Amino acid sequence: MKIQRSWAMPNAATFSIKPIGNLVKKYLQYSKVSIDPFARNNSWATFTNDLNPKTIAKSHKFALEFLEDLKTKQIKADLIIFDPPYSLRQVKEVYQGVGKDFTYADSINAGHWSKEKNICADLLQQNGYFLHFGWHSNGLGKKRGFEIVEVLLVAHGRCHNDTICTVEKRL
Repeated sequence: MKIQRSWAMPNAATFSIKPIGNLVKKYLQYSKVSIDPFARNNSWATFTNDLNPKTIAKSHKFALEFLEDLKTKQIKADLIIFDPPYSLRQVKEVYQGVGKDFTYADSINAGHWSKEKNICADLLQQNGYFLHFGWHSNGLGKKRGFEIVEVLLVAHGRCHNDTICTVEKRL
């Protein structure tokens, strides 16, 4: 496993942070079919989604619904970029920003995104990559048949949490 650390200013647009954007581009260059369920204004992936209809994402659904639709269509990807809101506060702000209620059930799932991750595991083909971004390194994990191949820690200064970027490969 490769582990690196770098420093960069924080930004809500995760992939505009140079070391993080470079990591994503490194894996995208070899990808034929990619999925980004939390794309915001990033159009790098083949299939993009964001709950906010004011973003440039091609789809504007809850991430779970978007991923279920791809599974129903039998889409198989070689790369999934998974950059959800990192905290319950951020999830609540996203929901409220588009006029959606943030329910107790939402708060139970949003901390770990298990339902979405289960479908991501189904959508990824053999040797596919799962790029996870957040304040922890919990991606899809060994139980779902994945192995961590790379970790990038991006420090943002003493008043900000690091962004932890985890790259996993389906075995």
